[in-house]
Amino acid sequence: MIYILTGMHRSGTSMIARFLHASGVNMGTEFYHDETANKYGHYEDVDFLNLQRRELARAFNGEDYLVQEGFKLSDDFVEQSKNLINLKLKLNHRENWGWKDPRTTVFIEHWLKIEPEIRFIFIVRKPESVINSLCKLLKTKWSYHEKLKYLNTCIYYNQRILNFIKNPANKNWVLLSFEDLVRNPFTGLSKINKQFGLDLEASLFAKQYDEKVISKAQHIPYIFLQSKLQKARLIHKALSQYF
Repeated sequence: MIYILTGMHRSGTSMIARFLHASGVNMGTEFYHDETANKYGHYEDVDFLNLQRRELARAFNGEDYLVQEGFKLSDDFVEQSKNLINLKLKLNHRENWGWKDPRTTVFIEHWLKIEPEIRFIFIVRKPESVINSLCKLLKTKWSYHEKLKYLNTCIYYNQRILNFIKNPANKNWVLLSFEDLVRNPFTGLSKINKQFGLDLEASLFAKQYDEKVISKAQHIPYIFLQSKLQKARLIHKALSQYF
């Protein structure tokens, strides 16, 4: 089976991808490396990562994660996606495999159209914590425009997840709260096991979890951004009904 792990940037997707890979779900053979952002690695399959990055950069003037609704996928992207899925299916014959990339949130319906049996694991984090982490990583806590970009992206990604899970036609998904997962991994992992028939162990998650890599809270000024922050909070609240 194919498992897609996705959610907004800085929401814990790397942490869960590392755990899934150690649990026997093949998340890739060649991963993107940037230990400055995550010392344990991102566990992003470079084939899917580069494919999605190129498509977003093409559509949005070089930007690979700030997106808008309704852009048209290129024919090359569609064809390359099909070829990549077919290649990975052959390489992972009868095995559990998948990939992790926050950008996949933009392409949920695209991948589902290619392979209808894909299983989605969504991870959601409180918007203040996401912005805090991005500002700390990129040293942009005082930049109005950067924070606006982060909030718009968070709103867009989480709204797409919400739209998907609210559709009764979509069945193969699990939604996890980052905060709940690190507080009580057994409950979150039990949801995945029950939904998908896996045997993920909370003890392994607890062994791998390192709270030192989680960004500590800092004061982030939201001058002129309160309405955007409130919108992000409302979407998160709506998502929390499905935790």
